[in-house]
Amino acid sequence: MKIALLGGTGHLGIGLAIRFALLGHEIIVGSRSTEKAKTKADEYNQILKTIGEGKIVGYENEKAAEMADISIFTIPWEYAFSTAESLKEVLVDKIVVSPLVPMEKVGKTFIYKRLPEGSAAEKLASILDSRVVSAYHNIPAEKFANFNEKFEWDVAVCGDDESAKKKVMDLTNQIEGLKAWDAGPLAVSSMVESITPLLINLMVRNKMRDLGVRFV
Repeated sequence: MKIALLGGTGHLGIGLAIRFALLGHEIIVGSRSTEKAKTKADEYNQILKTIGEGKIVGYENEKAAEMADISIFTIPWEYAFSTAESLKEVLVDKIVVSPLVPMEKVGKTFIYKRLPEGSAAEKLASILDSRVVSAYHNIPAEKFANFNEKFEWDVAVCGDDESAKKKVMDLTNQIEGLKAWDAGPLAVSSMVESITPLLINLMVRNKMRDLGVRFV
């Protein structure tokens, strides 16, 4: 499977890129500039050499999205929608994954920012003529990018296209320590997105780290 991490230079992008590459998938890191994308791909390949086999390439976002079967928007939510507008043509009918969480800080507290469309995933779907699936919102990204760490986290996956949702769930279940669950249609995404600021508030106020989600 060809998987693009659009804006894949943060902890979640690193974690997904390297873990999927180790599983034998073709990984493309996207960025606003080809130079930055290639630099990051080189960094990730150096990490890969120390823990297993795989290869990651880097291209500008449009080329990365064009090459990929699945594109994951690992971009800060404030910039994701303008990026989506610029990629509309190359993402038609393709699977697009939204781990976006719109939130803002009010004093010392993080608050979920509900968008007029209902959720970040639904806003992305309103821009793109793509098969949008939401997932990976509640993964503690810093721990996920540490390849010596062990974890057991659940991933709620939402989407209106059942085939696309199943592919994302199957991909997720290939990563050791992650378990994907069908959370329903895309309209449920706001519930899942809003868990992330809750987890951050719990960590800050209780001096905790790396809180994820498990359904038991």
